[in-house]
Amino acid sequence: MLSAMAKRGCHAACWGLAWGLLASAAWAQEPKETATRLDEKEFFRPDLYISSSQVPLETILGELPNQDAWRAFRRAADAKVYVDPRGGTAVNIIQAVPLIPGSGAGNRLTLADLGRRLGRRVQAVDQAVVADAALGHIRQIKDLLGIDASQLGEVKATWINPDLWQIHIPQVANGVPVRHGRIAASISHGNLVVVGTESWGNVRLDTRPKVTGDSGLAAGFAYAGGRLADDQILQAPRLEVVPFAPAQYQAGEAFAGPVGKGYDHRLVWSFVFQRSSEDARWEVLVDAHSGEVIAFQDTNQSADQQIKGGVYPLTSTEQCPDLRRCGAMQLDQPMPWANTGLAAPNNYTNSAGVFDYLGGTVTTTFNGKYVRINDNCGAMSESASGGINLGGSNGQHDCTSAGVSAGDTPASRSAFYEVNRIAEQARGWLPGNTWLQGTLTANVNINQTCNGFWNGSTINFYRSGGGCRNTGEIAAVFDHEWGHGMDDNDANGSISNSGEAYADIAAIYRLQASCVGYGFYWTLDRGCGMTVDGTGYNKNEAQTGPTHCDLDCSGVRDADWDRHADHQPDTALGFVCSSCNSGSGPCGRQTHCSAAPVRQAAWDLVARDLTSPPFSLDSQSAFLVGNKLFYHGSGNVGAWHSCTCAGSSTGCAAANGYMQWITADDDNGNLADGTPHMTAIYGAYNRHGIACSTPTVQNAGCAGTPAAPALSANGSYNSVALSWLPVPGASRYWLFRTEGYAGCDFGKVLIADLTGTSHTDTQVANDRTYSYNVVAVGTSSACFSTAGACVAATPSDLIFEDGF
Repeated sequence: MLSAMAKRGCHAACWGLAWGLLASAAWAQEPKETATRLDEKEFFRPDLYISSSQVPLETILGELPNQDAWRAFRRAADAKVYVDPRGGTAVNIIQAVPLIPGSGAGNRLTLADLGRRLGRRVQAVDQAVVADAALGHIRQIKDLLGIDASQLGEVKATWINPDLWQIHIPQVANGVPVRHGRIAASISHGNLVVVGTESWGNVRLDTRPKVTGDSGLAAGFAYAGGRLADDQILQAPRLEVVPFAPAQYQAGEAFAGPVGKGYDHRLVWSFVFQRSSEDARWEVLVDAHSGEVIAFQDTNQSADQQIKGGVYPLTSTEQCPDLRRCGAMQLDQPMPWANTGLAAPNNYTNSAGVFDYLGGTVTTTFNGKYVRINDNCGAMSESASGGINLGGSNGQHDCTSAGVSAGDTPASRSAFYEVNRIAEQARGWLPGNTWLQGTLTANVNINQTCNGFWNGSTINFYRSGGGCRNTGEIAAVFDHEWGHGMDDNDANGSISNSGEAYADIAAIYRLQASCVGYGFYWTLDRGCGMTVDGTGYNKNEAQTGPTHCDLDCSGVRDADWDRHADHQPDTALGFVCSSCNSGSGPCGRQTHCSAAPVRQAAWDLVARDLTSPPFSLDSQSAFLVGNKLFYHGSGNVGAWHSCTCAGSSTGCAAANGYMQWITADDDNGNLADGTPHMTAIYGAYNRHGIACSTPTVQNAGCAGTPAAPALSANGSYNSVALSWLPVPGASRYWLFRTEGYAGCDFGKVLIADLTGTSHTDTQVANDRTYSYNVVAVGTSSACFSTAGACVAATPSDLIFEDGF
């Protein structure tokens, strides 16, 4: 006769998810065939496979040992609650509880209030503050959750965006980790909105082993038929607590026992080894009390590890009011192509910071495949047995190290991440460029202030001081100085004039933000007052004559003329000739100042002309067009335009920017009959007096341009499977990926140029969200569809049997 639990079956709220102890078979695209003697021995005890379900509190309340606490809670609070009958623990309490200051419903908390709760002064909400606030609250509601609070491990609080924090607390019994057990919570707009357990059964187990680790190792190899001389230990024996389902309370895979009795636990020694003749990595679980081998499975992909750390995204103001001014450190960002100290082919991480870990000590010094960091605060060298988290927290600057080495600074991590990312974007458009295949050195934390530079071979950034922030912590400054290197090393190596325009376009097109280096001027008054968010001083872009103030740009300049006090486009004759000092740039004026018309024209193209009729492109499509024209059309630019202050300015020469960009836009080798986006390019350049009316300005070509494909994306273990239906008129497809705090609205990397309609992206990491667009290309590379809907996917190592 079935118990009440079995009769209850799978309620409408039941997710029906089932955890396996080891899920490598599900990670593989196809189950592997038995091929070796070790394959024949693969097994795990059936009770290690544990199903779980969630039911509304009301349906199970009378069976809970903490029902009195729940009844008191329900009288005092309005919340929705779901419970795991197997563990008797709350898997979700859905309620708005003000936890940190925010704009959430009913949230009136102040920093002072939070400080009183935590028993210390709180000046800002950071990772440590959020972790402590979450832990304090969870301890307060431990009786509702049904957990033994002594089994709460170290809290991990992750900042997702200005309105969202994610909380993870692993289960630990007497210092021994418990597989799969954890507390998960989310804080939205300052309010704790969901909190609950996952695979949590309170451990009531003697965690003192009766079998030594060496004995466990011997038992495992005895089961395997003996240890061979070339068997390599990838993970030495370590203690873990592993849950299992008590057989007497099972009805097939379902739990059919008294509430709260569905988890039991074993203390095990786990170790991983590899036989030199095989790719398989065998994980062995040996009961640490009895010496019984209870699992022998090929984990394979589970040995993937990552190098990651905290990075300042666009600037380092410690605030993130919106996408164009985000300056709060982003934690756990991947370190692309970082050196690992391992033998090839695992000597570098991939684009997602992931590498194949086969054992031993991993060491990174940021002597990467494409970027090398030299930190003047000291050497960078961080090591671990497996993945490396380089750390970092919001508010750290200059020589503050987050690790054991002096060179693990915010500047070294931020420069390594961002310079790799803009170079990756450029490689997508210019795969044959040899400079982009080499290694670029970035020198950070130079003991000077208020600048950065490209010296012909390296890019260089200064510490904070003199009223300026650390230029090695501001993405647009990285991208700008990298842009100078790209200018020196693009087609034919011709250096454009003004090169400052080229470098600015590289930055604003990568970051999709018009202010170049937001937050650069911290306390140094540039004559135009403070920014809206009070994080710096707005720039006066005029070097002589009347002030020419940026309205909300504490960076070195703003490429959007409508964000200037006069709301007028800067022209070569109207602005450069009257407001710039003499120099070697266009119009015989100083190069930074005289670059204004060009950088503003580039911004206009993507922000105004392509998004207006007759094109009416969405922003993502506009930036794709802009990036293609920039990378394909700027390599042969000499002077961006001609200019004589007593005469005229124009862009009609072959080496001028306008002519090069319409050439890059051309679809048929004949500029005289127009190009696909010609009126937009002309409109942007002409607004600033640097276009040319010859050839006749007209949009032409690309008849029958294919429509944007509908993209689908599905995350799996360290990969995303992408597919789309073919569209008429398409000869191939461009697939783009982006990541980070801005989601789809950030520089996109062209990751594949395909004739087929599917692709698996393996340059991704679990638990990180990636955004994709696919573009259909016609018979000419100048003829392509809009970007299509942006689709996000998050790779994961969580395997769900029936979905949820």
